[in-house]
Amino acid sequence: MKCPQCGRWNRATLEKCFYCGAPLPQPDAQSASIWRSENSDVPKPPSTVIYSVENDDRTVPRPDERDLLAGEMQSLHTRRKRGEEQQRRIRRDSLAGGYAPTSRNVYTQTRPTRIYDALDDVDGRDLTPEGDVRPDAIPASPRQEPIQYDDIEEPPAYQPLWDDSYRPRPRAHGMSPRKMRHVRAFGLRRILPYLATVLLIGGLLACGYLFILKPARENKAPSLQEQAIISSSIMNDMAAHTILIPAEEGAQIYIKELRKSYIVTGGYATVEVPDYQWYELNNTITTPTLDVTLTPYIKTSAGEQKLMEPIHYTIDVPLSPITLVTPDTTYVEVSTSPYVIKFKVEQNSTVFINGEDYSSFVNTQDGYISYNATVQAIGENKFEIVVNCQYYRENRITLTLYRAPQDIPLELSSTLGSTSAQSLMTIRGTTIPGATITISTPYQNLDTSSLNATGDFSFQAQFNKIGTNTIIITAEKDGHSATLTKDVYYVPYSSTYTPKAWPMDATNYIEYLNNTAMRVARTQIYLCQGTIVEILSNKPQLALMDTDESEGGERLVLLENMSSDTWVVGERYRVYADAYGVYDGKPRLVGRYTYDPR
Repeated sequence: MKCPQCGRWNRATLEKCFYCGAPLPQPDAQSASIWRSENSDVPKPPSTVIYSVENDDRTVPRPDERDLLAGEMQSLHTRRKRGEEQQRRIRRDSLAGGYAPTSRNVYTQTRPTRIYDALDDVDGRDLTPEGDVRPDAIPASPRQEPIQYDDIEEPPAYQPLWDDSYRPRPRAHGMSPRKMRHVRAFGLRRILPYLATVLLIGGLLACGYLFILKPARENKAPSLQEQAIISSSIMNDMAAHTILIPAEEGAQIYIKELRKSYIVTGGYATVEVPDYQWYELNNTITTPTLDVTLTPYIKTSAGEQKLMEPIHYTIDVPLSPITLVTPDTTYVEVSTSPYVIKFKVEQNSTVFINGEDYSSFVNTQDGYISYNATVQAIGENKFEIVVNCQYYRENRITLTLYRAPQDIPLELSSTLGSTSAQSLMTIRGTTIPGATITISTPYQNLDTSSLNATGDFSFQAQFNKIGTNTIIITAEKDGHSATLTKDVYYVPYSSTYTPKAWPMDATNYIEYLNNTAMRVARTQIYLCQGTIVEILSNKPQLALMDTDESEGGERLVLLENMSSDTWVVGERYRVYADAYGVYDGKPRLVGRYTYDPR
């Protein structure tokens, strides 16, 4: 509705102007009938032709844009009403003809609100007597100009009444809505193609395995090396190997290397081969292992003989046994020229010392060999021992006896022993005549009467402690000197040793820990009686003994076994030992004599 005072447009339902508040003219009955008409045509607004007096040109005034917009909206409203009526008529005709569609998929819907209820025209020149807009009132192709709304200029925009994105609302009051298609993100139709592809690929893989790979594996027979069973065994107390060769029952298998034939029983031919078979006659083998090969030939019951696949396995080649007695290591320092080397080998062994054959002494001394080595005062003296035993490979040991170089000769008697049960031991030696002899260790009765003539001398060494005692002798002449040392292991006889023992009871146990240095210096002897609870080592044998035999008590001492007996865990012994030191807060002693408990 156009305000007659300010000229602005207002809603037709308003009684006063929204902008200036002036009363708006109410539509008459003829104008109102235009809004209620459903079948009337949309009239065009009338146009007026004006002739110019100056140039006699025809000019057509431009119609008001708001009037054109109102006419378009009224035309749209009229055509929509006419379309709804036409659809109702078609449905009635179709229903009368018997092929009317059902209400499930055909329905109509009108817009819930009207844009205009009636067209308002101020002067009524563009309306027909029936209240419709004249057809010639709207130009055929009007030029669109920007519409002014309160001095805001923007291009006109039109929203289509019906487009593809419109979806009608379901009917209410019991009427069935139109079914709508829902697109699911994870549906059966989406999964089926992928599932079919997976099943197809799985089927192809299964067919390939069942019909190609599996038959190929079954047709490929395992080699004889894989079928044969090889295990270690003992034959005549010597290392051996047992080989089970699979073949046809009753067939005969010939082994080329062994020059023997074997009958197949229970599906296998059993072949036992001692390991020394491969190296018994070969003295050049130096490796600890050896790869061997068996070449079998099969002869079936039909008389056919053919070569089978070779069988390979590895054997160990042991060294010829040799046990050092004196010295017990391969390097030792000595002070005398004659030094006795003792070792033990197997019976029937061949023994060479520095290239000299000593095999004739092996069986006469139960495998023990004693060799008097001449050790010169030149530093290291090397002695090579070569032992070759049957069923073993060659074993070589090099002993190094070190004797310090000397400016003048100084030797001890070759009959001098290394052990003593007496506290005094006579020592005899020789040096350059006219030399001076000095003894740095306890001794008595030095005799140098023949020293100037022959260089001989003698004295009695005195041993003040039980165990190893070192004798030091020095000879000097004309500014040159030579020093010689000799170790003697002193252990008194049991009749002299055992009476001096103190019992390792609770009192002496504490006293030992409090005065360890003094007891070790005096090599105090103790009687340890109890049970061996643990063996710490075997060479030399170190054991823990519980000397407290009361119930629930514990008084542990560490004993080193230097006696001729071997201790066993859980057994009770009576051991006489001398003080040596402390180990892990426990007294440590060296056992010299072992007896059964009282």
